[in-house]
Amino acid sequence: MRDEEAAALLHHINVFGLGWVGRGRMVSSGGLLARRRLILLVAAGLALMVLVVIPVYVAYASLHPPRCISTLPEALASKGVVEFNVTSPDGVVVKGFIVNPNGVGSLVFVLMHGYTSCSTAPYIVKLAGELSSRGFPVVLFDFRGHGRSGGTTTIGPREVLDARSVVGYVSKLFPGSRIVLVGFSMGASVAIVEASSDPRVYAVVADSPYYTLARVVPRWISYATPLPSWIGSLAGLYGSLMAGVSLDFGPANVKALDKPLLVFHSSRDPLLTRSEAEAIAAKSSCGRVVEVEGAGHVEAVDKLGPARYVDAILAAITACSKTLG
Repeated sequence: MRDEEAAALLHHINVFGLGWVGRGRMVSSGGLLARRRLILLVAAGLALMVLVVIPVYVAYASLHPPRCISTLPEALASKGVVEFNVTSPDGVVVKGFIVNPNGVGSLVFVLMHGYTSCSTAPYIVKLAGELSSRGFPVVLFDFRGHGRSGGTTTIGPREVLDARSVVGYVSKLFPGSRIVLVGFSMGASVAIVEASSDPRVYAVVADSPYYTLARVVPRWISYATPLPSWIGSLAGLYGSLMAGVSLDFGPANVKALDKPLLVFHSSRDPLLTRSEAEAIAAKSSCGRVVEVEGAGHVEAVDKLGPARYVDAILAAITACSKTLG
């Protein structure tokens, strides 16, 4: 080996921290130890950042999303509106509207928005407009941590308390009417869980529900951010500890639903698979899935149009009423 080649090789070895300099001289053991400590510190810092700091930040941000502003459009306000407040069992104030409070008929619809959304999101307003135009009273409200309501979101588990409080209020305001919960995304999962143990709920429409929190959080993080799903799994774990809730929450753990259940599944939904939608629908002996081709998450109202969407709801309820009696 030529002297120049040997020198280059020794320099290369030195660059990679093996302790050689010049031609055969060793670095002091103290210098080598310091270098190893630095490498370990950098590695530990990176691990802390990836395994703790980033997921914890994502978890905190997920529990404190920007709020959608609940402003009722004039098109709905012209139908007659009553504002209301209820207080959940854990003290959270939940605010909402009743559109067409003097509507007649045997059904009253309670619309339940999705995560990061609110009671006056476009898809809610379109559906409320169609239902109220057919004479039905329509109840809209903001879950905790959303819109005008107080509290902090838990992305489902404690939102069941909000739904139950609203159902209690509606059942007293419209005695004898059958309450139909129509939920979207988080609201859909909450609607199913609430209805499973509340006899005051007559039927459930679940548009783009999630199966469990444990499944949806990694999918959501991967879908909504450039972060990998495993970061989402860690964020879900940290978030559940922060909020004091279980990642097992979701329709997957509902044993049975003895009432009409209509599940809207969009073919391009990245958060809910067709098999999961079918498993959710199977919780009811009169459950069915409406597949909406070409639609993404919570896009069925826009894809079908409010009129066709409501037609599908009423047809399912009518068919199940004959089946269940």
